[in-house]
Amino acid sequence: MFEMESKWLRSWTYVFCLLLLAAASGWKWHHFAMFPPMETWSMLFGYFAFFLIGATLLIGPLCTWLPARWAPTLLSIRRDVGICAGLTGLLHVALVLILFQGEPRLLIISDSQAPKADGWLGLFFLSSAENGSWEWPVPNWSLAGVANYLGACALLILFVLWVSSYLPAKKWLGTAAWKRLHLSNPLLFLLVLFHGLIYVQTIKGEPHSFADLLWLAVLVWLARSLSFLTAILRRKR
Repeated sequence: MFEMESKWLRSWTYVFCLLLLAAASGWKWHHFAMFPPMETWSMLFGYFAFFLIGATLLIGPLCTWLPARWAPTLLSIRRDVGICAGLTGLLHVALVLILFQGEPRLLIISDSQAPKADGWLGLFFLSSAENGSWEWPVPNWSLAGVANYLGACALLILFVLWVSSYLPAKKWLGTAAWKRLHLSNPLLFLLVLFHGLIYVQTIKGEPHSFADLLWLAVLVWLARSLSFLTAILRRKR
């Protein structure tokens, strides 16, 4: 019976995330009217992944404040929200790589004006070829380049957390190692936050502002700080 309820809960969590993505996309689509559809989807997937990662960090404090019987349900929801965050984050990255393999319409204001490496490698490296000879790529340390490096680090953590969210991976790693691995979730959130903040000010025509991302960061910080204080007070009793 519990297994059947768990399957229903997981299914409803995925359906809810999908409906939320559809609603958010419909609501925000006209704000990206100046961008082609693929570029719009790449940005929307990125924002949605950020909000889902933030949601996973808010569920932990809820486990602290609500009765203990809620914990299994909340932890199941957190796992599946995290899986949805991983999927949307990977879709964001895939679309960005496809776009920059060609000629995206995105105008990056704070990027280096030096020639870039070919294709999507230009997100990270400047062209180092001189007189037809090949040399090691030169890192792109412009503001946009730094944002891309932050995004690459976030992608690595996101992929590891996403893969390890499935039950076979948890059994293979063991509970203790799995929990230590997932302690990197706040670091992932910070990397994605700074990646997003830079690009909000870097892409010309980007309809969002710092406040559109920072409110969630403040909410996560407050919730987790209060949860930490609650746990300390309970231990002192």
